[in-house]
Order: sequence, then structure tokens, then C-alpha cells
Amino acid sequence: MSNEQIHKLLKEFRRLRLERGITAEQLESRLILGTGWIEDIEEGNVSITLEMFFALLKETGITLNDISSAVLDNTNEIEVPRAIRAEQHGKNLKVLFKYAKFDSQYLLHNASLEQFNQVLKCLRDGLSRLVTADEQKKEAIKTESVASAFKLAVTLWPKANPSDLWWFVVYRAYLDQFNHPSIYSRMSFEQSWKRTGGWALEEVLVRHYGPALREVGINLFIASKDQRIRLLSQANISERLEADKADVLLTGIIDGVEIFFGIVHVKASFAERRTDDVPMSKALVDAGYVSPLWTMDCKSSPSVNPNNKGELGAVKTKTLDVRSAKRKDIEDDGYFSACFSYNTNTIATPESQDAAARIFVCNFASPDADDFFNYINERWQIFKKDLKATQK
Repeated sequence: MSNEQIHKLLKEFRRLRLERGITAEQLESRLILGTGWIEDIEEGNVSITLEMFFALLKETGITLNDISSAVLDNTNEIEVPRAIRAEQHGKNLKVLFKYAKFDSQYLLHNASLEQFNQVLKCLRDGLSRLVTADEQKKEAIKTESVASAFKLAVTLWPKANPSDLWWFVVYRAYLDQFNHPSIYSRMSFEQSWKRTGGWALEEVLVRHYGPALREVGINLFIASKDQRIRLLSQANISERLEADKADVLLTGIIDGVEIFFGIVHVKASFAERRTDDVPMSKALVDAGYVSPLWTMDCKSSPSVNPNNKGELGAVKTKTLDVRSAKRKDIEDDGYFSACFSYNTNTIATPESQDAAARIFVCNFASPDADDFFNYINERWQIFKKDLKATQK
């Protein structure tokens, strides 16, 4: 129910109370309420529980039918109160959600309400499997549900900014308690998202690029702990590599033997603990392994119309260098072998710029021909050639 409808409901309650000749002071006396409560409730200045509302109705003899008929009979807009909803505006869709203290909106071009509901239903149907799932399978179900909803979103809206779909649609949909089974109604979905969202992005990466890379002899996969330990032990690196920091592994086959040649570090945003990955990544890069950062680069400030501008900021020009520290970490220090952002507001490293590592901007249109695919494939060919040369 909207704020306007609640205001109408309270206004109708006041009218019916006065019609029955009951003053605010009399009602406060009957319910043993301090002075001013009834006026503030009717003005909408204070929030009340459903129990309090029913107590007011009981004490005044007003029925639900009495009070609702004046409000509900005149509108078709009564809906489940969602953390995220959408309204059709011509060919576009206005996605509405709460963002800090703001009632925020995101305009999704060339989208329909039917498509929006498809994405929500995809998430909801996936999460519904939690009710009957074994405890050890629940994290995997949540991960798969989020990944499937996002993959559907980028399929339905291929021209939209993927980072926007992740940040303004899928993330907000996950926070909506009504998309989860009722047994989780008391869960902190913000906290749950920190793990589920990260794992889901890894799943998205593997689902999107895995099949195409397999066609050229490369395995991109989320490894088990035992696999990570076994494969990382192949790395010719003096520093100890922590298996828990290895997100998504890259291997190839040479003469029937699986060879480790890199790790993809997956982050929704630079606000995540990216620095935890830096020591491992730098060690891998220095030893000739592939170690790119793969990110949605989500970053916006709360407002009515939030702008998901990302965190990498401006590029270096001939006369000015106002680059962010995060951009310099990649382009100057080469903490990662490359960075792939799926935020179309990110600015790629200019071709004319000398850089230790480059930032690329991608989407989900061509998993067998975009910058990420080409980079991984090229680096595998180089790695394979160098490895064979050292074995001669």
C-alpha cells in the first residue's frame, strides 16, 4: 500500500471517528494513551503496528469494511509491498527501490513489465527449492538462483549496462524478502548477499565463457579445495599461494596433462576486499601466469536517480593525470595482469597509453569473441609456447 493510500485510510478513520462523536481525547483515555497520540497517528506522523490499528478500530466500533471501502474500492493499485518493483513508461521500464533514505529509480530502456517479472520469478523459483533442500546444498541453490536470474536479465536486455542489472535489479530483488521462502523472513539478506552474490558472479563467469573456452582447449572452472591445492602446487612460485584466495581457475591440456596457467579474481565492486587478492595476483603475474581481475565495478551513491559510475574513474591524458589509485594499481603497478569491467560507464585504458596492465570494458554479447575470451586464449597460447620451450 502506498503512502498516499495509507494517508487516505487514516483520514477515513478520523472521519468515521468524528461521525461517531468520539473525540481524540476520549479515545486516548479509553486506550490509556498519552496526549497527542491519536492526532499524530491520524496525521501519519508516527508509525503504528497492525495490533494498534485493530485496537483503534475495536474501541471506536469501526469495521474493516467501513474503513476500507472508501479507499480500496477506488483503486486497482493494491500490491504486495516489495523492496523492488517496476512501472511501464512507454517502451521503457522504471525500476523502483529503496536506497538508503531515498525512493530511487532506475530507467531500463526497451524493457517490459512482463520481462521484469520473468527475472523476479526466475530468482523466486530458484530460491523456492531451499524449502526441501539438504543443508549442505542450500548455498549452491542460492548461488545458482542469483546467477540464473542475472543471466536471464542480460539475455532479455542485451543493450543494458550489465553492472546496472546486477546492482539495481538482481541485488535489489535478492533483498526483497518476498522472493525468498517465508522460513527465511527474519534473515538479513544484506549479509547473505555478501557471500551468495560473490559466488553467483563466479558462476556467471564460468557459465558464460566456459563452453567457448573449452572449444579452444581451455578450462575455466570453480575448483574444489582439493583441486585448488593440487593445481596451485604446480605453480613455479616461491611464495605460498593460499588456495582460499583462488576464485576461478584456468587450466589447459598439454600432452594429456592438465596444466595450471592462471586465476581469475572475481569481484562485484572494488569496495570488496580486492587487496586480499593482490599478493597472490602479483606473485602470479611476476611468474608469468595469467591473473586478471573480473568485475562489475558497481559503485553509486544513494539518490533518487543513482548513477552507477564505478570506481576506476578518469583515464590519463597527455596533459593531465587524475587517475584513481585503483586504476593506477592496474595500469601502473600491474597488480593484476588485466582488468575486465562489465560496467559500461568504466573507461577502458586508451590504446595509446603505455600500461603495465590494461582495463577492458565488456558485455555479455559474444562469449567467443570479446576482449576477455581473446585475452585468455592469447595468453594460453603464449604460456603453452613458453612452457614447451623450457622443456626442450
